[in-house]
Amino acid sequence: MDNNEFEQLSSLWQSTEQKSLPHMDKLIKRHKRHGFILKLNIVIECVAILAVSSLFLMSLIEKASLIKQIWVGFATIWGITLFVLMSKSRLSSLKHLKSEQLSSSIEAHKKLLKNEIFRWDLSIKATCIFVIAMSVFAISKCVFAPCDADSGLHIVISFLVLGVAQSVFFVKRRAAKRVLFTLEQ
Repeated sequence: MDNNEFEQLSSLWQSTEQKSLPHMDKLIKRHKRHGFILKLNIVIECVAILAVSSLFLMSLIEKASLIKQIWVGFATIWGITLFVLMSKSRLSSLKHLKSEQLSSSIEAHKKLLKNEIFRWDLSIKATCIFVIAMSVFAISKCVFAPCDADSGLHIVISFLVLGVAQSVFFVKRRAAKRVLFTLEQ
């Protein structure tokens, strides 16, 4: 290869349109911030699981009504299952955050975003299951015992809180998908 061909090849290579990569510093900052949130969520959910488990044990010891025992038992099993699945994903994300590739690899960021999307999807599905179970609990409670206004108000407030949480999960999932889409282009 002579110099003329080399110069032509070099000028052709330099003239090709380069794909703009997302700003790596912005991605790194985003994921580092999420690292703290991941650790905090693991601690909070662990405390919540312990509290619900103790409530379940207390309802068994005190021989609470069957409906209450079933509801608290469901909440305990639901919470433990969700905690295990979420923690597995969070620990995987934390491992990726400690990776040396984070500063240079788009693939590491994609894995983190896919884990985040998985957690939002899981949160959406788990909340739907919880709403269905809570509806069954509320209906059965009213069928077997008279419903009072105070109990109805608690149920309505619970549904409102779960609805707001569900909408936040959808917004967060959409934002993570948007960032992932940008990375994949």
